[in-house]
Amino acid sequence: MTVAVLDITDFRNLRQARLELNDGLNLIAGPNASGKTSILEALYYLGRTRSFRSRQLKPLIHHQATAFRLLAWVNSGGRRIPIGIQRSAQAVTIRVDGQPARSLAELAAHLPVLLLNPDSHRLLDDGPQLRRRFLDWGLFHNEATFWPLWQRFNIALRQRNSALRHSALGRRGDERGVSAWDIELANAGEQLNSLRQTFCTELLTELQPLAQSILGMGKLSLEYRRGWTQDLTLLDVLRRDFVLDRQQGHTRHGPQRADFMLRVDGRAVSESVSRGQQKLLVSALVLAQARLFHQRQGRRCTLLIDDLPAELDSQSRLRIMQSLAEQPVQLLITAIEPDILPITAWPEANIFRLMNGAVQAGCDVV
Repeated sequence: MTVAVLDITDFRNLRQARLELNDGLNLIAGPNASGKTSILEALYYLGRTRSFRSRQLKPLIHHQATAFRLLAWVNSGGRRIPIGIQRSAQAVTIRVDGQPARSLAELAAHLPVLLLNPDSHRLLDDGPQLRRRFLDWGLFHNEATFWPLWQRFNIALRQRNSALRHSALGRRGDERGVSAWDIELANAGEQLNSLRQTFCTELLTELQPLAQSILGMGKLSLEYRRGWTQDLTLLDVLRRDFVLDRQQGHTRHGPQRADFMLRVDGRAVSESVSRGQQKLLVSALVLAQARLFHQRQGRRCTLLIDDLPAELDSQSRLRIMQSLAEQPVQLLITAIEPDILPITAWPEANIFRLMNGAVQAGCDVV
């Protein structure tokens, strides 16, 4: 599942551009502020329905326009399927294969996209939300039961939290309401936890050899933390914690608190590897996701890499590029100059050059 054509209209500083991509390497070169990252951001938005640079909509729309439009033709099952999204301040329109999409998830399912950029170290440095999102991306694209289960769990979580707040206000009957949602929340939560645990085991199997080849690391382990104590069921924990949960107005334990930690030779990554090594380790994690997707689905995902040379010495760049050449992924990589990256492993590579929002080679510009 790769992107054959990307069509961008009024997204950031890109008025209109049409890129014809290949299934291997697509290198996007140009000076700072030329629009390189905006191309990756546009493709990321199609696959994730959000930006990796801004939480606000306004910066994404060209200053002379009222909406942006993103279209892609995706290779899938011998066909090219068109997918697209148009957003303004007032409305969002999504289409998949010529028909209105029923949900954002339907759009995302057609474009599995992963990202590496200078902020990717946050996956290890920041709080657990990013790590849960990382696991859940893999489950969304690899496990058919995950999405309806995730929806079930989150509905139950919202309802229980609402009942807890009402109970704290002394409203009659709300304690029974909390108890009723305990069962549904525990049932969905235990199943969600089981999927995550299995996925972590499979992810580590792919991660070990990648970390060894890219970093030459010792024994790597992935410690999954499910979000509640190991010796109790989730239902037992919810019933035990009712009073404290009611006081705080939310459910304090469960899969919504899950996390994972990486260790090298038994020591936490934060204590045992440098910042540069952490960035390489995140690269290995993302590649492990891509490999697992290919194993499970028999298809390629699209990997976006923004400013690969940043903060990496020439040897590290070489190891990363050598590893990328062995992975079953479609690549879009940005760099200020194309010759800074060793790309001889991709004789059919596409090279695009940008200047002030205009693509000067490798695609059509209107």
